[in-house]
Amino acid sequence: MSISLVEVAGANFRTDYDSDKLNTDFMGRLGMRKRYLPARLAISRSLAMTAPVQLPDEELDQGKVIKGDTLFGTGTALSVWLALIVERTGEPDIDTKRLISLVGAHWRRGLAKLDEEWEQSGEDIARFVRHLAEVAELPTSGGRLLVSGAAGETGATFSSGEIRVPLGEIGEDVSTKEKVFWSLNGKGGAPHTAIMGGSGSGKTVMAAAMLRAVREQAPVPLIAFDFKGDLADFTGTQGQTALGESFGAEVIEPPRMPIPLDVLALSQKDQFGIDEAALRFRQSFSRLKGSKLGDRQRNYVHEAAARALSSEEPCEMHHIRDRLLEVYQEHEAKEDGATSSMEELCRFPLFEPKMSPAEFFQKSWIIKLPPNVPEDSRTIVVNLLLDALDQHLNGLVDAETGPDGARGLRILCMIDEAHQILGTKLPSLSRLIRMSRSKGGAVMLVSQSPDDFSGEDDEFLDNMGLVAAFATNAKPGAAARVLGKGANLTNLQTGQCFVRFDKTTKKIKAW
Repeated sequence: MSISLVEVAGANFRTDYDSDKLNTDFMGRLGMRKRYLPARLAISRSLAMTAPVQLPDEELDQGKVIKGDTLFGTGTALSVWLALIVERTGEPDIDTKRLISLVGAHWRRGLAKLDEEWEQSGEDIARFVRHLAEVAELPTSGGRLLVSGAAGETGATFSSGEIRVPLGEIGEDVSTKEKVFWSLNGKGGAPHTAIMGGSGSGKTVMAAAMLRAVREQAPVPLIAFDFKGDLADFTGTQGQTALGESFGAEVIEPPRMPIPLDVLALSQKDQFGIDEAALRFRQSFSRLKGSKLGDRQRNYVHEAAARALSSEEPCEMHHIRDRLLEVYQEHEAKEDGATSSMEELCRFPLFEPKMSPAEFFQKSWIIKLPPNVPEDSRTIVVNLLLDALDQHLNGLVDAETGPDGARGLRILCMIDEAHQILGTKLPSLSRLIRMSRSKGGAVMLVSQSPDDFSGEDDEFLDNMGLVAAFATNAKPGAAARVLGKGANLTNLQTGQCFVRFDKTTKKIKAW
């Protein structure tokens, strides 16, 4: 073969102009920030087809160039790509010019095939990825599916560029009547939101309008906790598309429907990872009202969780329950609030380990936890889901930043009626607020009053990029701490709220 790796690494590869545009489309569809990622996927898809690739007869307009060492990598990766292409060609000897033509043809054919399969999947990224895994004969269960460039464990994102969010359905400055926008992922800012207001004030109207605006600009998935039970069908005051439909979200109502997540999946399978996961579970379990763990019980729960996590894959709640009963018997301890709480949690399956965290958090979900769901069940669901999100998201590489300084987004997390969990100082929620910005996470908390945040650390609200407050009977001190002096929340008119972002406070008409 009269070609060297040095020549391939320095060669200019391209496909035709129309295919290059389709390559750009796939960057948006799959949340990819680099042109070579969909190109690699397309070339590999074409190489998987048995029919020989056909070079186009006519002279087509050419697309943009990608250098060989960018398209294929270097060293072993470059050698493997070259070997695959040459083997598929069946030609004993090719030169660089012939290789460039073959790569362009595979790139073109692969993109056309991917576009066809994208339509057949209903433009659903999870179905599309699963189909590609089946084509490649990769395992789609019993492990984690890793697709280069897809949002998930590899670090790609679902957004590109700045996302400017109108503040509500109207979003006008009360004084100037000008439209007010907030840069959710702009350079130097925090992407998190806190929206407060009394019952019927319109805080959920504002939250839903902002979430729809984000979705219109980027296919970012949403995980929402709905403590009232009406969030999925929420249409706002002007009959907009229901929030669940806007995100294509699947609605889950545990324990009636278990959440299809391997919620206790280990991020590291060594002893340190097991002990860390056991500690996180103990922290979540200790926040149940009925458990009231003393030092001895805390040790028992930790020991039971560690045993179950080290011996069961996937590990489920009933495995920890069984190990906890074993631990109590070994220590000749009487069953107590800890064991009864664990029995109660296992009465119905809250989780079913069908999906890895990487798979689960690529889709949109609305978790319904209305008042008729037992309080301990609601608490453990929120705790374990937030902990799984925290471990998954903060275990990824930092999200990429565009030329405008905007950070790519991976997921939105919204908690409606957040006063249900605020004040309990959930470690996972605190970590998501403080650390997920660099990872592409954005948290939205919708609660009743600034007083609800008084149980959190002093810096909790300082990590919010946007704070909005509708009419409420909050204590003056709490309102001043959140919005600054002069923000009176008791005499706001219908649809009005104070907002604080970029170190300024405005009064706006949100709806």
